[in-house]
Amino acid sequence: MTRRPAVLLALIAGLVVSGTVGYRVLEGWSWLDCLFMTAMTLTTVGYGTPGDLHTDGKVFSVVLMLVGIGLMLYLLTLLAETMLRTVTDPGAARRRRERRIMSLKDHTIVCGYGQVGEAVSVALRGARREVVVVDHRPEHLEWAQTLGLHTLVGDATDEDVLRRAGIERAASLVTVINSDPSNLYVVLSAKGLNPGVRVIARASDESAARKMRRAGADEVVNPYQLSGNRIAAMMLAPRLSRLLSGDVVSEHFTIRELSVPPALVGRTVADLGRETGALVVAIWRDGQPLRSRAEDVLRAGDAVLVAGAAAEVEAVEAAPAGGVQPA
Repeated sequence: MTRRPAVLLALIAGLVVSGTVGYRVLEGWSWLDCLFMTAMTLTTVGYGTPGDLHTDGKVFSVVLMLVGIGLMLYLLTLLAETMLRTVTDPGAARRRRERRIMSLKDHTIVCGYGQVGEAVSVALRGARREVVVVDHRPEHLEWAQTLGLHTLVGDATDEDVLRRAGIERAASLVTVINSDPSNLYVVLSAKGLNPGVRVIARASDESAARKMRRAGADEVVNPYQLSGNRIAAMMLAPRLSRLLSGDVVSEHFTIRELSVPPALVGRTVADLGRETGALVVAIWRDGQPLRSRAEDVLRAGDAVLVAGAAAEVEAVEAAPAGGVQPA
């Protein structure tokens, strides 16, 4: 099927050459006039002949017209059919999605698109992160595609599938498959393919969580224990619970964790607060949280927990090369 358009194009090119030579022999016109007459005959434009046609030339024109029109109509039909098949063919759509994934870098791979996977993916997408969702159930990924997520049908425990998802270029991976052995295998495969990728895994009990940590998972979450702790916290300290969970976000107050941008390296916490109005609650340095002090100097690799009005926090995040400016 892929060779037929090329063959037809070659036939039409041969027809143009034959027509040009034929008019040259039969009518004796210039090469340009012969090419013009051939193109006019094949396209049925009808501008008029460069000169008087003899009987042989008229017969030749009729044959050229019938053969040429048939070939060109067939070519246009074939091209339209090919384009339609390219748009509607599931295999072609899958290849287009995988080509887009190949261009991604520093993205997040979410393995498993159940209720937890969907919640994670939507939250990351809301934070303007590029997300690739991997699941072996195509019907589960149809909704993910409508949300603007990159999708890949396959078994996430397969290393080849992880490679197709761009694990070597990914910044992080979340595995929330409803199976502890599968999540453990994904952790092992991901760390083997990209030791620097940050991996967060789901576990149903502490025994599985310990195994995943030994396999290289940076964080392991038990959704049942997490939801129980959240419910208890909502009972004991409802406002603090809402604040720490990120439920309280408005133009008047928000709290966000930010990596220290290069523009702020070497500046003090007091400088940042004075120029943006934002409050640095804590500094995360060398894997440890530190209570921030006004004289603390921000370093490359630090992360800061920043609170304040939305505009103030955004001023910290978007610090230009010359330093932060007041919000």
